[in-house]
Amino acid sequence: MPFAPPRARPIIALAIALISVAYLAQIPTPLRLVNDGVDYLLQASSAVDGHGFLVHGARSMRPPGYPALIFVSAKAGLANSWAIVALNCLLLAIGCWAAYFVLRDSFEFSLEVAQLISLFTLLSFLMVRNVTYPLSDVCFFGVSVACLLFLISTETAPGWQRFWRLVILIPLILLCIELRTIGVVLIPPFVWAALGGAAGIKKIYPALHRHRFFALALLLVALVAVGKTLLDSRYMKFNSPIFHHRGVLGTVALDLEFETTEWGEMAVNAPLSKLPAALRLPLQVIGACALLAALIGICSAARMIFGVSRRILGGSAMTSAAGDTAHGAQPARPYSLLIYLLGFGAIVFAYPWFDTRLWLPVFPFLMGYALLGLRRILPPRILQPTLLAYCTLFSLLGIAALAYSTRLTYAGPRFPDLYGDGNLRATYKFALLGEAPKNPSDLDPDSLYLLQRFEWRAARR
Repeated sequence: MPFAPPRARPIIALAIALISVAYLAQIPTPLRLVNDGVDYLLQASSAVDGHGFLVHGARSMRPPGYPALIFVSAKAGLANSWAIVALNCLLLAIGCWAAYFVLRDSFEFSLEVAQLISLFTLLSFLMVRNVTYPLSDVCFFGVSVACLLFLISTETAPGWQRFWRLVILIPLILLCIELRTIGVVLIPPFVWAALGGAAGIKKIYPALHRHRFFALALLLVALVAVGKTLLDSRYMKFNSPIFHHRGVLGTVALDLEFETTEWGEMAVNAPLSKLPAALRLPLQVIGACALLAALIGICSAARMIFGVSRRILGGSAMTSAAGDTAHGAQPARPYSLLIYLLGFGAIVFAYPWFDTRLWLPVFPFLMGYALLGLRRILPPRILQPTLLAYCTLFSLLGIAALAYSTRLTYAGPRFPDLYGDGNLRATYKFALLGEAPKNPSDLDPDSLYLLQRFEWRAARR
């Protein structure tokens, strides 16, 4: 990209190093409780006490993978708030490192552009905010992107190398699914890689064509099994009354509102809750534009897959590798990321609630596809200054988010007054400062219990 010349490489590397130090500075933060985080910590606490991963004696709708990580930390004597944030920082670093190589392999970006997207991932308010929470999102980001990187290399690996990589991938994918159920979307790219990607499909297509009725029957059985699993899932049982109440048109209209707002927050790099109410509509317009740019980028990448499929169906599967080389054919690009992202997006778009952090695990790739889309929409003379201005604003807002988070981390006695919406203020003051509330009902029992168990400042009282 013109705005990222090779001479910018050391500057970008220095910026990444400085931002990484700012993230490490968040490790001493007091335990920052949020709704889902309370659920995860209660599961972990129950398991530590020998009662299994339960919440008040019942099974949670959230998978136990992240609580299991906290359980392991607890058994190692590290069941503290700082250990939770340190684990998130570690997985964030792994995710950004893996994302850099995925961007190079799947998008063919230059080193500088891949570095910049990794930097902007660190500067995203989503990462800044969630790295301090006891949530599974950042950990899932780290493990899932590492899986994607491994899948991409597996897709083009020969013979036995592919087999052993697939064996290693199985427990990694299972861990992803236990961290976040949406990890099931790693299964299709796993199958794609197991078949050898586009080159493998080209080899087995004649056999599939001969036994197409049997192959279609197997596909139908697989689709029925997936559908039944979805209908019987805790997710569907929890959300089906909502879909029924809203109806088809209501669900579509709300999804459109939610998604444009979520994409607007990601593009602007600021949550709507921190912006003036008058900016809601402009933010949604920006979100719609960002979504459109990403869709254009995804479609341009998907067109390559469809082109491969047409060549296969047209009989090119019978050509030899030597013949392909002789005609100047280029080696197939890895498509594991695109397959993963399409499945991921389909599930998130169907989610009936507003929650921008659902997009966190694929944030760098959304930026990558949006950039591909902008390249197709805007001429270079407009794209270059536009991207320069946007990247500057994005970075400044990300630095502001990090500065605010750092202020919270080192707020000391003022932390209960500065953190959150005030609902847990009395609980934090009692746990951290020993200030009993005038009204005992102001104390949240679950949050107080977790602070006394996982917050080392409260534990020392």
